[in-house]
Amino acid sequence: MTIDQGGWLSVPDPDPGPRWWQRIRWGYNTALAILSLTLAGPWAAALSSVSDEESLAGAWVMALIPLVILGFLDNARRAEAAGADPDLWAPKWRAALFRFLLWAAVIGTVLALPITTLVYALTGVKPA
Repeated sequence: MTIDQGGWLSVPDPDPGPRWWQRIRWGYNTALAILSLTLAGPWAAALSSVSDEESLAGAWVMALIPLVILGFLDNARRAEAAGADPDLWAPKWRAALFRFLLWAAVIGTVLALPITTLVYALTGVKPA
């Protein structure tokens, strides 16, 4: 007795849906990134002052802890908004708020720390 696993009675594969690059909302993320520049500047200034007055490692720790927390909360709020009723606006606004804060933290960190770290790593001299 033989059993054919792929005959005409087998269930077809489900539609995989759009690819990840098709699900990215370019305009939404670009608008939130541009709007987040209002918070990214002060965050970069705070990180720069910490790296100048205290230590570069302390500034990285100060930058990475909010990035991890905001990344987690952004993911949670996006999942909440995706599973919510389409008529509810509060989950969408919360998801947008946390994406805005995440963009501000990322841009502020990128403005303040990588160049200073690279200069310090290559020369061993802390930039003034």
